[in-house]
Amino acid sequence: MKSFKICMYDFRRLILNPITLCGFIIAIVACVVAGFCFKPFVSPALSLSFEYETTEELYNNFINGNFEDSVVNLDAKIMENKKIIDGQRNTTLIDTYDNLTLNISTFYENLLVYNAYPDDYPDASTFKDNAFDVNLKTELHNFYDTIASLKDFESPLYFTDNEMNTIKSLVDLLDSTLYYTTNRDDVKAMYDILLESRQLFRDFLNIEVINWQTDKDKTVELEVNYVVNAEKKLDDILEEFENVYHGSQNLDDMESLALNYKRIVTFASYNMQGELFLLLSKSLPNYANYIGYESQEELELKQTIIQNNHILKEASLYYTHYLQPMNFNSASGTINAYDFAYYLISIIGFILIFISIFFAYKLFGRDRKKGKVDVVLAQNASFNSVFAGKFFAILLATFSLLIVFSILIILISYLIYGVTFAPVLAVFNLSSSYVVNPLICLFFKLLCIEFEIMFYTLITILLMNVSRKFELMFGISLGIFAVAFTLNTFLSGFFVYALFPFAHANLFSFFGGANSSIGFLNTAFISGGNFFISICYTLVLMVGMYFFTNQLFKRN
Repeated sequence: MKSFKICMYDFRRLILNPITLCGFIIAIVACVVAGFCFKPFVSPALSLSFEYETTEELYNNFINGNFEDSVVNLDAKIMENKKIIDGQRNTTLIDTYDNLTLNISTFYENLLVYNAYPDDYPDASTFKDNAFDVNLKTELHNFYDTIASLKDFESPLYFTDNEMNTIKSLVDLLDSTLYYTTNRDDVKAMYDILLESRQLFRDFLNIEVINWQTDKDKTVELEVNYVVNAEKKLDDILEEFENVYHGSQNLDDMESLALNYKRIVTFASYNMQGELFLLLSKSLPNYANYIGYESQEELELKQTIIQNNHILKEASLYYTHYLQPMNFNSASGTINAYDFAYYLISIIGFILIFISIFFAYKLFGRDRKKGKVDVVLAQNASFNSVFAGKFFAILLATFSLLIVFSILIILISYLIYGVTFAPVLAVFNLSSSYVVNPLICLFFKLLCIEFEIMFYTLITILLMNVSRKFELMFGISLGIFAVAFTLNTFLSGFFVYALFPFAHANLFSFFGGANSSIGFLNTAFISGGNFFISICYTLVLMVGMYFFTNQLFKRN
């Protein structure tokens, strides 16, 4: 009971404080300024590239047209998935490259022999064998053309751009040099030219080609998911499309079916490439750049693959519109209330952490300095009651401010941008997808902000009980938050960084918001971890800090 009275008394003191009023005004000004600066990149919603006004036009453009998203071209992308599967199973190119390397190595050794004994080599018998050299030129040329024409993962062999340039240079050299002749002087002239480019031969023979294939079970899984099942669903969609066209001729239904057809093909192609990239990165982390991915955020890729699989496995044939978690405009094609609200709520959360640090300084620093804590203890209040009352007063004050601001922000966002009535397709723990209302996502965000506030409040209270130089401890608390913000920005993703407690403060990352381009104080590592491990880690840490600080409070 006394804890409750102390909590409510200090709550009123914090809320009706001039500093709080100033912070309130600063937060409003920050929201107004941020509102004028709020110009996120808006990705277009999924749409068809061709124009139509009637069902006849839509049918002809989709079924018979030659547009990027007509049936013929979309089916060709599934055929590319088949080529990838065939490429993962095919070992012909590996054998061809091995034989080619052996033959070029033999040819180069012959060049070196000629260089060592120019008068004795080549002899008459070599003139007749020169046809072998001409065939080698053709063999190398055909190999290069084959590799250059293949797309990512259509071959088990992977070369860097520099290595491909080396092969092309050797092709050009042999093309311009080797030809069939029985003239001794011609052969010597050819060998002299080739010897001038001996470094090119050495570069070719030193190529460390990457020979990588998925295991058989994984190849079968990829084929079932992104070829067999995808084709089955596409056939069902196309059959329904024909039924609607020849039956009700509902233009909206036909458009929805065509969009879903396009989406299934797009997601199947993306997931095929993405899963193979992740497998290759795991097997050969140093060679991930061999396949054309200059940079790839693996966490974001994993999250997208899970979301795409959710849609690929849906029973519905009609297009279902989903929003992306905390980056809603990328799915809707327009800025809506959720984008703006999340953006401003993140800024308010940032400001409230500063305010919570001040609240902790006021109740556990200035109150001790002015003797107010002694006055409360003199009224038969226990140390535990005083400590708990003041601590929960800070949480209640910050949460009240957060709720008030959030309600205002959501209302203002709705009035300015309107709202898209579509559910969010998000990912939990980067392992399972779920569908949820956007407002529930925002509610989780509020809880996680309060969790962060609780963490920094405990740090500040701890420092206030370490030393009686309260102003200095207040500055150190702000400094810790500044360091955490910097580390979140520049060092997230490193395992060592994950050992820092504040890397686990933003638990909202687990609810699908970690990879948002407008995220605030997010870490990349936490979204790849396990929520239950991280929440236990954080709770144990904060409970330990609470009781340890409580003991310091009693002793001081």
